[in-house]
Amino acid sequence: MFDEPDAADLALARWEVATLIGRLRCVEDERDAAVRDRDRNRDLLLALRRSRPYRLGRALAGLKRSRPPAVPSPRAVPSVPACVYVAIGLSRPGAQALIRALRQRVLVDADHRPVVVTDQPALRGLRVPGVVLEYLPDPATWSRHDPGTRWESLLADRVAQLCRDHGADRTVVIDPRDPPTLARLLGSVTELSPGSFSPT
Repeated sequence: MFDEPDAADLALARWEVATLIGRLRCVEDERDAAVRDRDRNRDLLLALRRSRPYRLGRALAGLKRSRPPAVPSPRAVPSVPACVYVAIGLSRPGAQALIRALRQRVLVDADHRPVVVTDQPALRGLRVPGVVLEYLPDPATWSRHDPGTRWESLLADRVAQLCRDHGADRTVVIDPRDPPTLARLLGSVTELSPGSFSPT
């Protein structure tokens, strides 16, 4: 016989599903925007190639080929990608320890920008250099505020928006029963699969 899942397991599973839904919405939005951009650019290119100024410009470019090439400008340093951490249901000490570990992780190896979604009121309005904090009311508070909207939908929409706003390339759900330490973050953040934090 299989053991019945407890409430914490079900809550964690709901957060993981909502996070994955949010990431999927973000990917779908990016795909649709890319298709629209591709079609618009193709139409503009076809119209441009048929225009008289384009043909004149090509003729002038041919005349300019005999001149020495310009010195290329230095390339901009690419920014690091973001990672959205869904840290829902953590105690105040657990949430503070997670933020401290993420801050230290960024100082040790700044290979990504942490964006943390938390329902811990103690972190509301907190400013942490190198870490973006996004407060989301807990399910009970949200149900009192807006009983007509499911909290999981709110979470999925917020995760999708954060992925778009910060250019996140992955999302991680933090298990509130076992938040990662700095050592675990340093050892496994590069192998994290979207949607879950796998303890080492």
